[in-house]
Amino acid sequence: MDKVLQNLKNIKAWVDFNSPPPDFGTNTEFMKFAVEIMNRCLYLLKAGAASAPDAETANKGYTKNEAIIVGHMVRITKLYEGILMHICSHHQELAHIFFRLILETAIRMEYLITSESPKKSFQSFILTSYRPEKEMLQDLDNNAKQRPLIPIQKRMRRSIISWLREDGITQKELLKNKNWNLDGKNFREIMKTFNIDSVYPYGFGIASHCVHGDWLDIAYHHLEKDGRYYTPDLFFTEPDPRSACPVTHVCLDSLLKYLKWNKSDPDNIISPVVEKLHELNLALDAAHENTLGE
Repeated sequence: MDKVLQNLKNIKAWVDFNSPPPDFGTNTEFMKFAVEIMNRCLYLLKAGAASAPDAETANKGYTKNEAIIVGHMVRITKLYEGILMHICSHHQELAHIFFRLILETAIRMEYLITSESPKKSFQSFILTSYRPEKEMLQDLDNNAKQRPLIPIQKRMRRSIISWLREDGITQKELLKNKNWNLDGKNFREIMKTFNIDSVYPYGFGIASHCVHGDWLDIAYHHLEKDGRYYTPDLFFTEPDPRSACPVTHVCLDSLLKYLKWNKSDPDNIISPVVEKLHELNLALDAAHENTLGE
């Protein structure tokens, strides 16, 4: 614990020393500083995700519904480490894929935290996770009517049945279900819960280009146009702060909400450091935006 406290103190001192951020003239300078922020953000995410509200929880763990929220925070942390790795490797196309995944996880975590009917929402989250398994069960059952299942099919079926039993879901309930959205809401409707559905195309929507590999992604990132003709472009796009700062903003904001929900920072030790780094990241993002013009 002493080491964690010292690291938090070091992060705070670094932020204080670099606030406001220095004036940068090149993308390389901006990105070097952005990565410094990201490294410290990753440490805070790991410290926050590992924190527990009390000694009993630290030793025994969380109940299932609580663990769903904890799992979201851990997923955000791991995905953020992934996007940091790709940014450091100068892989902007791959970094954008991680941004979409992080944004989806962060918004869904907040939705579950603030749900007016948490028990219902958690159960919906679990049930709607089984869509592929429903189709697999249907296919395996159809195959079993025609011939004996081969060993791999038997193992797959046993695994699905075991998971369903663990989650208290009957096969009948799974096969009957036809709505695969959390609480019956698509992602735009979930965003509408927080009155941010208007930003859907700017964040979640536009990131879908890189996730699904549609024409805009293919044309912009993977082909070189020369007149009427195209050639393969095997080089990655160089990241800039627009690849780093927004995702850091989302993650630090999520961490603050998580710490409040989990009550795992009662002495207010982690949160002030998170807030300070958050402010520095916003300042860097604004400074870079000012260099872009209209």
